[in-house]
Amino acid sequence: MIQGAPPDVVKASQLLSCSTCALVNIGVNREDLSKAHMTYFYDEDICFSRLGFPHMLTARNAPPGTGSIQAEVYFSDKYKPFTGTPDAWIEPVIRDPPALRSAARLRQNTVQQNDASALCERDFRSRSSCSSETVHGYLDDLGIAYCGRYGDWGYMWTDESFKSGEQAAEKAFVHAMAASF
Repeated sequence: MIQGAPPDVVKASQLLSCSTCALVNIGVNREDLSKAHMTYFYDEDICFSRLGFPHMLTARNAPPGTGSIQAEVYFSDKYKPFTGTPDAWIEPVIRDPPALRSAARLRQNTVQQNDASALCERDFRSRSSCSSETVHGYLDDLGIAYCGRYGDWGYMWTDESFKSGEQAAEKAFVHAMAASF
């Protein structure tokens, strides 16, 4: 995105893979859907990888007495290319596990989220490490602080993302102070 970036930096950035995510949002006529606000599925026979229950995070996410489910269906250009539309995933998501099949739907919609997550592939360490080092070196030269999953190019929990942000802010502050002298 930086105009005039050197060709080696552009090439390195193109080697960093990320996923696309179809978010299927389902309204349900009851709120007792799960004890956890998020559940992961590591089964190739289930089309989604994670279910979230946004109504459990705040009462503003669903009308009283109802619940909400957000299913995350992930794709990648290399392993599972995204084709079609996000809407095409409503029925497969609802059809997959018995819990969703038995839930009476109120409404549903979908969203396609490109660049959803940094992919940590089998050759991630060698390929991505070299690529991210090239990109990071260029950003360092420009005085641009980077942070989080995409800035550091790695899978991070929320607390790790906050810490990464704090470190980037500190780095930007030090850089700004040095430039003012």
